[in-house]
Amino acid sequence: MLAQKRRIFVSFDHDDTDQVNGFLGLRNITDGFEFFNHKLDHRVSSNDVDYVCRVIRDEYINPASVTVVLIGNRTAQSDWVRWEVQESLKQGKGILGIRLPGTNGQVPDGIPQNAVGVWNPEKFGKWIEWAYQNRKS
Repeated sequence: MLAQKRRIFVSFDHDDTDQVNGFLGLRNITDGFEFFNHKLDHRVSSNDVDYVCRVIRDEYINPASVTVVLIGNRTAQSDWVRWEVQESLKQGKGILGIRLPGTNGQVPDGIPQNAVGVWNPEKFGKWIEWAYQNRKS
């Protein structure tokens, strides 16, 4: 019997979009996971912060089982990433930080140090499952 497909919300700073696209391109090597994020979805483009937060929460974070935060040099300073991590924790989602290659930024608040890994695509599936199993639901 196949395990339930894990839905992964991907949080990142917009400065890291090129590397995030590379990460999302790897999704074919991790069967059993469905990756999605809002920053590459132009439907969320709006100047109405309340509207954007509602759409992100309702359409992206709510249905996710795990939030993966891709950590670049400025990710910890992003108000959006901070809000997405807080909302994910509030909802009891699994949380995982993955450092992007060649970066050395701080880990955003709310991500436990034992839930942060360095870029290693061969381990992504195992880490995501670990985050799911260790969520606070």
